[in-house]
Amino acid sequence: MSTPSAPGLQELVDTVAELTGAPTTLEDRDLHLVAASGHEDVVDEVRRTSILRRRSDAAVQEAFAAFGIARARGPLRVPADPSSGRMARWCVPVRWRGVTYGYLWLLDPGGRLEEHRLAQLHDVVDAVAATLATRSRTADRTAWAVGELLSPDAAARAAAAEELAREAVLPAGELRVVAVAPVGGEAAGPVNAWLLPRTVLVAPVGTRAALLVPGGPAAADVAARAAGALLAQHPAGVAAGVSGPVTAAGAHTGWRQARAALRAALTAVPRGATAVRGWEELGTLRLLALAGAADLAAVAVDERARRLLAGDPELVRTARTYLDLAGSAQRTAAALGVHRQTLYHRLRRVREVSGYDLDDGTDRLALHLALTLTDLARPAPAAPGHPVDDLR
Repeated sequence: MSTPSAPGLQELVDTVAELTGAPTTLEDRDLHLVAASGHEDVVDEVRRTSILRRRSDAAVQEAFAAFGIARARGPLRVPADPSSGRMARWCVPVRWRGVTYGYLWLLDPGGRLEEHRLAQLHDVVDAVAATLATRSRTADRTAWAVGELLSPDAAARAAAAEELAREAVLPAGELRVVAVAPVGGEAAGPVNAWLLPRTVLVAPVGTRAALLVPGGPAAADVAARAAGALLAQHPAGVAAGVSGPVTAAGAHTGWRQARAALRAALTAVPRGATAVRGWEELGTLRLLALAGAADLAAVAVDERARRLLAGDPELVRTARTYLDLAGSAQRTAAALGVHRQTLYHRLRRVREVSGYDLDDGTDRLALHLALTLTDLARPAPAAPGHPVDDLR
């Protein structure tokens, strides 16, 4: 997958590589990959990981920070570290009007690139800096406004809409709202916006990341890419929820929908992977837009459901599977790996223990909802130092 970048940045990075003969990567100040040149015949683990994950990993960031890259005002040589597979390289800070907006990294394992040659890159580095600064300053100004646009406060939403209109970045027409969060409740952290279309607005909202995606069909793909970009920092898994179509004026409604879809997605994230759920596919779980799963479960779980949940876990699993499979005895027996008669015996026990009549549509709906909401209300393990986010 190619790295989406602002017009000209890829060409500028390629120019640096051609002028110096060194494989070159450009990262923003959060060490998100922006663009990379070719020269794949010379590559170390740091460069490979940055290109594959679209971000330097935490250990590399810590190591580079120790060399003072954030304070450097000119090219800085970073020595090799054979123990970690890191080749020697030059770090060229990308600064605009005294502010660092990113870093150019030039692999130089043989030490052939002398510092005076880097001075020849002045005009190219300035062009890179101007582009990064424009994008970064726009993102900084709009991040606050996006968060306010999603708030329940009508006055705050109006002010945010005015701000985004002044910046001419508010998507016109239909849009979808995306909510992204890692498993465990820790803060999502910054999303690598360079992986996303330039029309997508990104902002942190609480511990989650929020995205405004113009149009409709691309929203699920954008959500998947945003979640995937965060996976390196959150190896337990990352989930995303996508709202239905809304206008900018209804973005706060879209945010509620996206959070409901996110809550459902978080229960289905495979370890070390991502999951995306859309508002349209939630069915009765759209109730999560009205209240947290725990509050809904407190209403839906009656005394009959409590008796079942307090008893044999095998009966609970049987009831849940049977209801998930629309009451098909054949498919339920196959899913559980039991004989049909064993299934019938368990279903009779479910009725005896709980009092639910599984031949009655109302009882089946009530039990199915109670079991589903109980699963959703069960908190995931919190990350150290972070409370579990109930996403209400």
